[in-house]
Amino acid sequence: MSQTANSVIYTGPWINWSHGRILGSTITLSARNGGLLTAFLATFVATAGVACWTILSYTLHQLRTKQEKSSTIHQQQQATLRNSGTPGAAAWELLQLIWYWRKHTARPLARTLPLLLLALLNITFFAVASIFSSEVTRAAGNEVLIRSPRCGTLLLKDVNSLPQQSLSDYNQIEVNDTSNAAAYSEACYGNTHDPLRCDRYAQRSLPWNSDQNASCPFASDLCIFGRTAAYQMDTGTLDSHHALGINAPMSDRIQYRKVTTCSPIHVKDNYEAYNDTDPDHIAYGDTLINYLLGAVGTVNYTFQYNVHSVVDKNSYELTSFIAFAGADHHSAWEPIPALNRTDGDISIFFLAPNSVTYQEPVTDPFYSATTVTPLLVGGRNLTFYSPDYLVNVMACMDQHQFCNPSTRQCTPLMGAYVLGSTDNNKLDQLNFNVAQYTTAQHINLHLPYLTTYHNVHTRGAKALRAADTLNDDFQVGLPNTQWMTEVSSWFGVSMTKLQQKVVQYATGPPAIPDSYHLVQPQTREETKLCNQIIRRTSGTISFSVLGVAIILIVGTILIVTSLILDTLMQFIRAKTGTNQYKSLQWIVDGKLQLQRLAYEEAGQGHWSEGSSAVPLTAKDDKIGLPRNADIIHPRLSQVAGHAIVTDIGTPETEALMEQKGMRHGTQYVSS
Repeated sequence: MSQTANSVIYTGPWINWSHGRILGSTITLSARNGGLLTAFLATFVATAGVACWTILSYTLHQLRTKQEKSSTIHQQQQATLRNSGTPGAAAWELLQLIWYWRKHTARPLARTLPLLLLALLNITFFAVASIFSSEVTRAAGNEVLIRSPRCGTLLLKDVNSLPQQSLSDYNQIEVNDTSNAAAYSEACYGNTHDPLRCDRYAQRSLPWNSDQNASCPFASDLCIFGRTAAYQMDTGTLDSHHALGINAPMSDRIQYRKVTTCSPIHVKDNYEAYNDTDPDHIAYGDTLINYLLGAVGTVNYTFQYNVHSVVDKNSYELTSFIAFAGADHHSAWEPIPALNRTDGDISIFFLAPNSVTYQEPVTDPFYSATTVTPLLVGGRNLTFYSPDYLVNVMACMDQHQFCNPSTRQCTPLMGAYVLGSTDNNKLDQLNFNVAQYTTAQHINLHLPYLTTYHNVHTRGAKALRAADTLNDDFQVGLPNTQWMTEVSSWFGVSMTKLQQKVVQYATGPPAIPDSYHLVQPQTREETKLCNQIIRRTSGTISFSVLGVAIILIVGTILIVTSLILDTLMQFIRAKTGTNQYKSLQWIVDGKLQLQRLAYEEAGQGHWSEGSSAVPLTAKDDKIGLPRNADIIHPRLSQVAGHAIVTDIGTPETEALMEQKGMRHGTQYVSS
C-alpha cells in the first residue's frame, strides 16, 4: 500500500514556528481552493482600490466646495470627482477636460494635473497591490504539515528471532531506503540540483563541514597519511525544526550532530595468503588472501580475496562490515584493537578493483594504480595502468551527539547504541522536557541506520562514484582525492536517510511487509510529534494568515468607509449645523441629481426627492431627449410636438417673463 504526496498533506490552519506564533500563522489549501483564494484576494484588493478612490474623491470634492460661484472647469472637475466611480474613469475624464479646455480657459493643465496624478497614483498603487497580494503565499512558503492515519514506525513482529522471511523483509526495506536516499542525495546534495526532485524535505540538503587534516581515529600507524590526515565530516548542531522539519517552538526543539571520520588504512602484516588445496572447495587450486582485521562470526579473518578474480574480467567489488560500540550483539565483526573504538561505530570497506585498468596513473590511496600495463586495443598498443594492490582498505568512525539548546547541555560524541543505551541513557542527562525527549528518542531509534556501513553495504560497488565513469573494465583517470569524494557521497546518503526517516514517521511506510507491523503513537507527545512534521510540496498553496488578515481588514475598512462616508458627514453636519452646503453640493453634483436638474429646468417631469441620492418623477411622467434634437448642440427644452426657442438676452426680458410665469430662454408650444 502506498500513498501519494498530496494524500498526506494537512489542509487547514496551523502555525509554522519558523516565524513565531503570529507571523507563522498559516493556512494551507488545496491547489484548487488556493487558486480561488488568490483570485479573490486580487479582486478584493482591486475593489478596495476603487473604495479608496471614492474616499479620496469625496475628500477632494468637499475641500474644493465653496459657497461662491466658481469657473466652469472647476465645476466640471467637481462633477468628475463626484461621478467617476473608478480612478481609471476619473483619469480619462480629467484628460478630456485638459484637452477640450486647452483653448478656452487659462492653465487647464496646471489646474487639472494634480487631480489626474492622484487618480493615476491610486491606479498604480492598487494595481501593484493586487499583483503582490499573491505574496501572502510566498510569505507562508511551500512548507506544509503532514497528516496521515498511518503515522508510526515499522518494527519486526518478533524481535527475538530472524526467520528467513523476516530477514528477507529487513533486507528489502534496507535496499529500498538506501537506494531512494542515494538517488536523492546524488540529485540534491551538491552545487546543482533538480527542483522537481529535491522539493521533498523541509530543507533541501543538510549541511556539513569537511576537514582534510583531522586526527586519525585509529592507531596512528594504520592511517596511510599519518596521524593528522584523516578526512572528517561534521554537521555541527542541526536544529530539529529548521533542518529536520519537526515543527516546534524554541522550547521544544533539540539539536543533533553527526561526525564521521574516514581514512584509507595500511593492511601491513594483517593478512595471510595461501593456496586452497581442498578439492571440495569451489576455489580449489586458487590463491586466497585473508585480511586479518578482526574476526567475523566464526571465522578469524575479516575479508577473503581470491587472486583469480584479477583475470576473471570482474569489475569493482566493494565489501563492508560494521562494529557497533558497546553493542556486540548487533555486530558480526570484532575489530582488532588498533581499529576498535568505544566511543564510535566502525565501518570497514574492502575495495577489490579486480580486472579494472586505468587510462591514466592514479595516486588516490583507495584506487592506487601506477603499474604500467601495455594492452593491445583495436590493433594498437596502448598504455594502461593496473592497480597497485589487489585490495585497498578504508575505515570510518561514526559518532552522534544530542544537545539541549535550552540548557546548552550536550552528550559526548558516541556510537549509536551507546548513546541510547538503557543502562546509561545519556539523553536522561540533558534535562529535556517531554516534547524534546520524545523527539530525541525518535531520532535515536534511527541512528544505527545512519552509519557509513548502512549507506554502502546494500549497494556494494554501485555505491562508488568512480563507477560512474567505468566502461566495461576500463576506468578513466581519477583524482588523488577520489576517496574523499566517495565518503562524502556516503555521508550525503546518511543525511538523506535522516531526513527520510523523520518524514516517513509522519507519512507512514510505503509498504508494510508481512513480518513487520506498524507501531503507531502510544502517548500524547508521540501523537503530537506525528502531527508536527513539515515537508515541502508544490501540490498545495499556503497563505500567511497575518497577510490575508491585513488585506481583508484594510480592504474592508476602505470599502465600508467609502459606503458610509457621505451619510456620516451629512449626519454630523446636520447635528452641528456647519458646512451643510458641502453635503448639498455633493448630492447636487451626483449624476442622477444633475439629470434631474437638467430635465426639471427643461420642464420635463414632476420631480421629488431633490436632495436625496435618487430623485423621482410622478408615476406616469416620461422624459427624454427631444425627437428633433440638434445633433451639434442638443437641448432638453423640446418636448412632444415642436418648440419655439426664444433666446432671451437681457435681464429686463427675463424679469418680465418671470412675472408672466414663463421660463427663461425657451417657450414651449404643444402641438
